[in-house]
Amino acid sequence: GQFQVRRVFRDAAATFDISNITPRVVTPNGDGKNDVMLMIFDNPRRAPVSGKVYDLRGAYVATMTPGLAADSLQWDGKMNGKPVTSGVYIYQVEGDGKVFNGTVVVAR
Repeated sequence: GQFQVRRVFRDAAATFDISNITPRVVTPNGDGKNDVMLMIFDNPRRAPVSGKVYDLRGAYVATMTPGLAADSLQWDGKMNGKPVTSGVYIYQVEGDGKVFNGTVVVAR
């Protein structure tokens, strides 16, 4: 299998690393493969963390929910319970006084 060796400097604030987001392409079709984007982060102070997803026009799409793992958020590629259209979406995560942005692709 494949593995990564990473060195992380852990400070007192929440930190986010783009390599801790899997998968980068979400296919919300219910087949159990790449149906959910999962973001894992380091949060040593246990600060509240929230995430939202927007389309490229900046319109609100969904709120990220807590993942199964501690210190994680997830998005199932859906808006109001229905899969979104294919395209690029922007996520914005706020925690410990910081804001982190990035993109995720939804493919059909």
